[in-house]
Amino acid sequence: MIERVREILNRDRPWAVYALGDLAPARREHCRWHLSPKQDGLVLFYQEFGTPVLFAMGNVEEALAGAPRAEKVYLQIRPEAAAVVERFYRIERRKRVARMRLESFHGRDSGGVERLGVEDVDELRALYADGEADGESPDFFFDTMVEEGTFFGARREGRLVAAAGTHLTSVEESVAAVGNVYTHRDWRRRGLARVTTGAVVEDLLRRGIRTIALNVYASNAAAMRVYGKLGFVPHCEYYEGLAVRI
Repeated sequence: MIERVREILNRDRPWAVYALGDLAPARREHCRWHLSPKQDGLVLFYQEFGTPVLFAMGNVEEALAGAPRAEKVYLQIRPEAAAVVERFYRIERRKRVARMRLESFHGRDSGGVERLGVEDVDELRALYADGEADGESPDFFFDTMVEEGTFFGARREGRLVAAAGTHLTSVEESVAAVGNVYTHRDWRRRGLARVTTGAVVEDLLRRGIRTIALNVYASNAAAMRVYGKLGFVPHCEYYEGLAVRI
């Protein structure tokens, strides 16, 4: 079954970047895959973080019809799949997100940044807390991401003021999802998001990762311009959101 899942996911690697990463042995125990009867579509319930994440691809209707329904799911679905999902779940809230893929890296000066490790987790949490009041903090950050992934940060005046990292990296599938990008409100418009993200991408490319993608809210034109200068291009839009079983 895993080989058939991999075959379907590889049809659109930038869209399936997270699901491909979930094929890694360390993550497989958290996955519940369901294929359509003709094996032309799939749904994934990823169950590591409490509320399962529902990802769908291909013939979503038949794949979802044959899958047990969770009480509540966090959606990652393309707009064209929303009507199908609504036959099984009531979507309570949704956000429009752009998936961007790295097309060609436009390397920039990454001086003044440093690699971050597990010893820097507390500083990262303090940095991300700066955006909690405005809802700008990264949505998904866990300590294990620093241990398992690639993080770079910029320190100014003795404190961490900007950082970028990865949500997941899979050398086996040669995919990575860049995330947890944040700059303190007092240090914005100085190019720190660009240099920290650039350092992460440069490191991933050095490791031979061939599919690198990231997410940005579709309304955040400023962030999309920053990523565009590094060589990312829009790939597709999708919905993130919470849904409950009907």
